[in-house]
Amino acid sequence: MTGKKILDFILLGVMILATLAVTGLFYYTEKMYKRPPIDENAEKAALFSTVDAKAIPTFFKVEKMIVSLIPKNEAPNSRMRWLEIEIHLVLFESKDLETMKTYLPLVQDRIIDITSKMGPDELNSLSGKILLEDRLKREINHSLNRPVVKNIFFASFIVQ
Repeated sequence: MTGKKILDFILLGVMILATLAVTGLFYYTEKMYKRPPIDENAEKAALFSTVDAKAIPTFFKVEKMIVSLIPKNEAPNSRMRWLEIEIHLVLFESKDLETMKTYLPLVQDRIIDITSKMGPDELNSLSGKILLEDRLKREINHSLNRPVVKNIFFASFIVQ
């Protein structure tokens, strides 16, 4: 304490008031205040209303396909090789989803055509997968006469 009675009483009073205020605030938040229930649908709608629609990518899933591979630099009597692939295409715009549904057979044909021309050893390498992704993207966009596919993700990629 400071030794001056009035100053000591003022300091003691301020500390008691601060202690009572903190205790009251704690009691109110723990015992009396009840949080309103969270409406997940309203929160989700509010989140989507603040986000630009172009920021949320649109995906199109190409179901699992099995493609025969032509073995390169192998004996003609070697065993048959194949590729099991499942692809997710990231589209530039959400309106392209209907275009992809309409032209799915064309997209599958492009996938079969491009993958069957690559060898199993080439597809097993990382550079081969990147090359395949680039070729698929380029050919699909070229076949549809405009850029539709922004990116490609392989959900399943098995070479046997």
